[in-house]
Amino acid sequence: MIRTAVIGAGAWGTNLIRNIAANPDMELVAVCDPDGDARKRVSTHYPETMALRGIDALLELPGLDAIVVATPPQLHHVHARAALEAGYHVLVETPLCTTSCDARELVELAEESALTLMVGHTYSYNNLLHEVKRRIDAGELGEVRYIHSQRLGLGRLRQDVDVLWGLAPHDIAIASYLLGDRPTQVNARGANCGREAADVCLLQMDYTGGQMVSGHVSRLEAHKVRRTVVVGSERTLVYDDLDTSRHIQVFDRSKEAEFQAPLTDYAEFATCVCAGDAVISNIKMREPLAVEIEHFAACARTGRTPLTDGRAGLQLVCTLEALAQSMDARGALVEVDYRRAVTRSAASIAISATN
Repeated sequence: MIRTAVIGAGAWGTNLIRNIAANPDMELVAVCDPDGDARKRVSTHYPETMALRGIDALLELPGLDAIVVATPPQLHHVHARAALEAGYHVLVETPLCTTSCDARELVELAEESALTLMVGHTYSYNNLLHEVKRRIDAGELGEVRYIHSQRLGLGRLRQDVDVLWGLAPHDIAIASYLLGDRPTQVNARGANCGREAADVCLLQMDYTGGQMVSGHVSRLEAHKVRRTVVVGSERTLVYDDLDTSRHIQVFDRSKEAEFQAPLTDYAEFATCVCAGDAVISNIKMREPLAVEIEHFAACARTGRTPLTDGRAGLQLVCTLEALAQSMDARGALVEVDYRRAVTRSAASIAISATN
């Protein structure tokens, strides 16, 4: 049993708590949150779990193995560092930190202490996205030309984190997972409702393989949308997280030039659109967060490197920093600098920040 505590019992923390309590290989020992109502909810639903106000009391508990950090992003570094320094395996919600400098410190601390540091890139544990990646890797779509993602809804307007750091990490992680690659240069534009924190962001990322990824994240939309479109040279795939009857659709549609006469100028050919079959995958989704928690428990128990380890989290923070820099410069193109990295070996991917 991995004796586990959770720091943060907010909206997402509640989901983590539920999955930890339901996991047969884990014991939910304690939950820490300064909000009295949150602690009361924990005590009501999990009477055998201690509900604590401060992190100091949690770190002093005997027999803990792991700590899950589900606090606001600006607190991730201080809470994860305290947990690692106390000798616990740590799972941190995405983003790992709000600066690459802080993220790098956590990666180094975990590796020096031989502790598991895992980042909650939950979509990497989604079996439906595994199917999307299988189709891409098998060449069913042809060569991937570009990916477009939308994460929209009428969400809570937050002062502590803008929409780039609050929502975009999921879609950046999805694109990098599907392409097996990392962005080289990025640009972004943001807008708000008269507040300092941006509530909508349009972003674009160029990857080393030549693919373009665009994204639209917003807390201002009337309708909730969670959609990723992968356009290939032969087929187009649509993954809709909210459409339970057809999560994955593959459209066998393409276009080609149809010449009307001997080619002498641009006007003498038309575009012929070929409409083929549309295939809907019948795959039942398993809750990704449950899979993520299982993976964390297994890594903490065996010492195995997590699929979304601290290095993956650091790389994502580097991308977010570059996007934030571009957004501050009203959409200027910014290179993501990966040179100053924490390196495990010559074969490791070098990761660093753009400052």
